[in-house]
This record gives sequence, structure tokens and C-alpha cells, in this order.
Amino acid sequence: MSMSRIIKTQLDRRQHGVGLMAAIFVITLMAAISAAVFNLVSQNAQTYSEEINLTRSFYAAESGAGLMMNKVFPPESYPAYTTPNTSLASCPIGAGVTQTFTFIVTGLNQCVAVVSCAAIENSGSHYATIRSVASCGDVTRTVQVRTVF
Repeated sequence: MSMSRIIKTQLDRRQHGVGLMAAIFVITLMAAISAAVFNLVSQNAQTYSEEINLTRSFYAAESGAGLMMNKVFPPESYPAYTTPNTSLASCPIGAGVTQTFTFIVTGLNQCVAVVSCAAIENSGSHYATIRSVASCGDVTRTVQVRTVF
């Protein structure tokens, strides 16, 4: 046997397991990348769900504040609200009035807004603070409106 053939045979024997090692490395690398992508996708889905509930609870809180504003400042086109001192009865001085609204409309269903109204008097002016705290799922948002009447 020639010397070059002996050297080549010895090189072939040393390189014989390299393919298997490379395949195991590539499979391990692909599994790690797949796990990372799965983790990112699941976090994105959770963030998206929380973002939707944040938006829903904001609009529920805003709607609750708007409903209480209609009690404090009744619209002129609804004469049923225009009884004497309706504003003071709906938001009395020195006391807090709380009302709970449970929404059943599409988009705000299963959202609840707890709205409070408190009024103070300062230098002959009446100031009302309407605070609406809404919950949709496990997310809560607060909207606060202060006005003079």
C-alpha cells in the first residue's frame, strides 16, 4: 500500500463522525430557534388580548362618565330630566353618589363601570367631579371629569 493511500484512509476515519455531529448541531439550533419563535408569538397574543381589554375598559369608563354627565347636565331634548334642581339631586354637595353600569352592547359586553359623582361648593360655585372606573376582564381604566355647574 502506498503512503498516500494510508494517509487518506486515516483521514477518512477521523472525518467519519463529522456528519452526525453537524446534523445534531443543526437540529439543536433549529429547536432553539423554534422555541424562541413560539415564545414570541405567545407573548404577542397575550399583549394583543391585553391591549384590546385596555381599549374596551377605556371606552366603558368614558361611557360611564358620559352617562353620569347626562344626569348632572340633563339634555334639553329630554324633558323628563328637567325637574327642578336635577343637577344638585344627581350630584349632591358633600356626598358621593355611586352608580354601576353593566354594558351588554357589542364591544363593551361583560364590561362594568362604577361611576361616582361628588360635588363641592367654593365661593358660590358648585364643582362636580365625576369618576368612572371600568373593568373589562382583568384590566381596569379610570376616567375623571371635573366641571362647574
